[in-house]
Amino acid sequence: MLKKGILVLLCLFSICLLKADQSCGDTSYLVHKPVVYQPLETLTEMASLGFDIDSLIRMADAMGESLNGTLIIARNDTIILERAYGYLQLYKSNANYKGVQESQLETLRLHPDNKMWKTALFDLASISKQFTAAAILKLCSEGKLSLQDTLGKLIPELPYKSVTVRHLLTHTSGIPEYFNFKYDIFDTATFVDNAQLIRVLKRERYPLDFPSGTRFEYRNTNYALLAAIVERVSGIPFTEYVHDNMFGPAGMNDTFFFTELIDTNRRWPAAKKGDIYTPYGWINPEIPEPVTRGHKKNGALALFDRFNGILGDKGIYSNVEDMIRWTNSYFIHYDIIPEEWVAQASTRQNTLKNGILPKQIYGYGLRLEESPTHGLLVYHGGLWDGYQNLWLYRPKDKVQIVFLSNYYNGAHAGKSDAVLNIIDNLISHDR
Repeated sequence: MLKKGILVLLCLFSICLLKADQSCGDTSYLVHKPVVYQPLETLTEMASLGFDIDSLIRMADAMGESLNGTLIIARNDTIILERAYGYLQLYKSNANYKGVQESQLETLRLHPDNKMWKTALFDLASISKQFTAAAILKLCSEGKLSLQDTLGKLIPELPYKSVTVRHLLTHTSGIPEYFNFKYDIFDTATFVDNAQLIRVLKRERYPLDFPSGTRFEYRNTNYALLAAIVERVSGIPFTEYVHDNMFGPAGMNDTFFFTELIDTNRRWPAAKKGDIYTPYGWINPEIPEPVTRGHKKNGALALFDRFNGILGDKGIYSNVEDMIRWTNSYFIHYDIIPEEWVAQASTRQNTLKNGILPKQIYGYGLRLEESPTHGLLVYHGGLWDGYQNLWLYRPKDKVQIVFLSNYYNGAHAGKSDAVLNIIDNLISHDR
């Protein structure tokens, strides 16, 4: 266990941008599990322990010079470091802002309401996939679904009759990537949803790119179909199932789907290119936490894509503290599904029929790495609509790192290894 001196970090960083947790709408089923903040110890005691805490602080602040977003480092449910940098929106260009003049950009950027909060919501992008996988595994653990069940049984209107749930979970199905389909085959007057994707796959009857189980190729279509399976097997909307069985038990009060943030049925003015900005009006007023917008590498506001309405592969908005709650509930306390199913999810599952092991290791909704220095790392990135995120968990000592950024500039790329090196030095002094 970390000595108290290390835990001085907790309050030093928790005082940044304080904002109380709130719930919204009908959340009576939620049980809020607070992240633990340990008492502040004196700086003298901290220094006497000889830990290289300054290295962690310097590294975080150095990243903060270019990172626009939030970061959190925790061990179990105890936060070691938490930071928020930059702005909810960058206002670097007025190109995608309706009615905003260039002379107004700096005023808008520096407005107090635009500062970054530690509890600000970010599009998790592909980090969302682990929640979809957890939903599938929960149904399997309850005997309502099997990993060997086929699309011929579950979504019979599709042409991919022999593709199994396991193929979808492990990106070995061969079903084409819907991002690559011609945009005009979708009705993009409003946001495309999972039902429309299934109708397109049924109508167009695209062939498999390869026989199922013979190759590993990461495809978002797989997880969009898994979300549809959750809905059909459970008999309730996918969003409701995940709220009731994932977010609620984990105490993730501030986590929502994109379809809950805005009215996706409204006819947005730039149907084929994304949403043209309208100040604050697009956000559901019942969402209590500030919501970020994504930005491209050049700092321009990223427009909403019509595919934002497709869930399962992406579409969850959350913050760093809720992600710590999730990791503890799912991977440590087994509040969501039984331990044996979590073990399967975080073990290589993408071994191919011919026995070949793909270079990339994938479990169920999770990427894996066997690091010579740090051991098994369970992680997933997320890139979408100007967001660039990383969630990482090290099972051997329950260390967790989350970077959420709404600026696609690579500020935190490759930094997790350096963070783990510093954390290892702190922990080694405690032995």
